[in-house]
Amino acid sequence: MQISLDGSAERPSGATDWIGTSPDTFDWEFLDRIDACVLGSGMYPAYEHYWRTINANPNRPVVPTGPVPTADEIRYAQLADRTPHYVLTGSRADLDWPVARAISDLDAVRRLRGEPGGEIYVAGGPTTVAGLLDAELIDELRLNVHPVVLGDGVPLFGRIRREHRLQLTSATPLESGVVRLVYRVR
Repeated sequence: MQISLDGSAERPSGATDWIGTSPDTFDWEFLDRIDACVLGSGMYPAYEHYWRTINANPNRPVVPTGPVPTADEIRYAQLADRTPHYVLTGSRADLDWPVARAISDLDAVRRLRGEPGGEIYVAGGPTTVAGLLDAELIDELRLNVHPVVLGDGVPLFGRIRREHRLQLTSATPLESGVVRLVYRVR
């Protein structure tokens, strides 16, 4: 998860433009081990559009005034396009991305975790992370803390319903000023 120094996962509008596209944004040590992604229905439309657009046109900006995708963004778009994505949704949404499947509840995530395979990446957002953490379905939190204070953003842990104890397993300052924190959830 990408968070600001003051703990926000996104702006009140949902924008994550403050994250930037430095190579530090992508934790390839982890991402190369994933077999599936889980995300919420609120995040899915923009996530799907962004990564599919890059995959379809890697040499063109996603938005007319934006930069051309970086090599890491192209690599992630390719990873996303071949990795199953499970979208938590209360309705049986029609998802037109071939790798996306709707799942209805946390029990479906629990079953997914019980299947053989590699890591499951929770692509976000804050509501999904809180629900999975409270349901004890997250083993490890990987946080990229960006050196920016948003002031009025949406807190990553704003919807947590109970206390969670974590054990820091690594803290790595990166060249961009981002600090990568990895916590084991106890």
